[in-house]
Amino acid sequence: MTLPVYAPTMTNDRYAHRRAEFLDQLGDTIAVIPAGQEQIRNDDVEHAFRQNSDFFFLTGFPEPDAIAVFDPGHDTESYVLFVRERDVEMEAWNGRRAGPEGAVERFGADAAHTIDEFDAWFRKRLRGRTSVGYTLGGSYDARIVQAITSAKASAERLGFPIPASVSDPRHILHEMRLVKSPFEIDALREACRISAIGHREAMKYASPGRTEGQVQAAMEYVFASLGSERVGYGSIVAGGDNACILHYVENDQPLNDGDLLLIDAAAEFHHLTADITRTFPVNGTFSAAQRAVYEVVLEAEQAVIDICAPGLPFTDMHERSVEVLTAGMVDLGLLPGPADEAIAKGWYREFFFHGTGHWLGVDVHDAGDYRIDGKGRPLVSGMAFTVEPGIYVAPEKGSISLSHAEYDADALAVASFELGASKAKADWAQAREDAGMFDFEVPEEFLGIGVRIEDNILITDDGYANLTDLVPVSIADVEALVAERSELPIFG
Repeated sequence: MTLPVYAPTMTNDRYAHRRAEFLDQLGDTIAVIPAGQEQIRNDDVEHAFRQNSDFFFLTGFPEPDAIAVFDPGHDTESYVLFVRERDVEMEAWNGRRAGPEGAVERFGADAAHTIDEFDAWFRKRLRGRTSVGYTLGGSYDARIVQAITSAKASAERLGFPIPASVSDPRHILHEMRLVKSPFEIDALREACRISAIGHREAMKYASPGRTEGQVQAAMEYVFASLGSERVGYGSIVAGGDNACILHYVENDQPLNDGDLLLIDAAAEFHHLTADITRTFPVNGTFSAAQRAVYEVVLEAEQAVIDICAPGLPFTDMHERSVEVLTAGMVDLGLLPGPADEAIAKGWYREFFFHGTGHWLGVDVHDAGDYRIDGKGRPLVSGMAFTVEPGIYVAPEKGSISLSHAEYDADALAVASFELGASKAKADWAQAREDAGMFDFEVPEEFLGIGVRIEDNILITDDGYANLTDLVPVSIADVEALVAERSELPIFG
């Protein structure tokens, strides 16, 4: 029987260009990059499949259960794909497959085989190779280790070189992913545009009596309607004091008059994702306390964005954010002063306990080192990242216990690595006790207020571009947009 042609999108020169760069940097290492695998949701129902980011970055191949091999030492087959074979019965149940033939014709492989042929093929290809590139910790570990072991046994008998080392190829890949190509910048801009329109609609749709889930549905409907393949990550739609939970995902509570609503959500487009957060009053008007906290967070965000430019160390953004947020929290009475002491002793972490931003791209927390030789990595044109300061005054923080101990984030990170997280945490708690503790009362009007504002920034040759400024951030503009009526149908 003749099977229908399978013709997905995106099989153009950008993948070949990436592969050529990757192969060039591998040297004499033969690298193995597996695809993602389908994950069970419950019983025999699977989660929607999304391809492994590194694998897709190099291949554009969308199917699960595949392996890509990159062999710069081979003259004619430096890029080989192993994929599921064509199967009429299985394709009738689960969708069409490319098969080895399609892997060559439509995905640019120099050669392709079925996934069942990988083990024997790889053992043979290892002959004479001294280095294998593979990231340990995945589902193919046993197969790769067995292939290397077999190759070593043959090498000892026949006297040819053996694979003496296994190195992680992710550092090469992640450096490649860090600076975006023109195509990636275009796709990221579109992801940001779609996400921004969705956020604007959510701000108009939200109102007292609706639920977090209904607002999420309205927003994600807009994402899909504008061409997004999927959300970039699980949407956070947090009303009232739920906004004080950093990764709140239940999204099932009613929205009350007087609540703030924090939405952290974005669309993915061509495998690049945006990452936007906005916080706004459900009834359209900030209370005095909400306004005061919001203004501090907005001031911090704008202060960080204003310094973004080529050459700025990435870590400087967090330092600037902490300076502005801490000064604002001291002024509001959330923390004792002076601000420089609140920073030195880490008191600000009671209400701001995450980083100011992260790389953005194929993954929402995209690949790439933030430091080089212990120092903040200088920004260069083509890097994309988030700026997302926040203040979270949980309801239970009416009284907080502060320490006179000096806070050193880098030292704590080293201790966590060397001693383990639990031991490092216990040692830090003891050091805080030893230095002396005191209680501080937090003004009641701020309890339960959580605010985060997040935009997506692209570094350009002469500065930056804010890719998400279509969503308003000023108090006046936010209140005006929330007051507009959504055009989406209302049910229930």
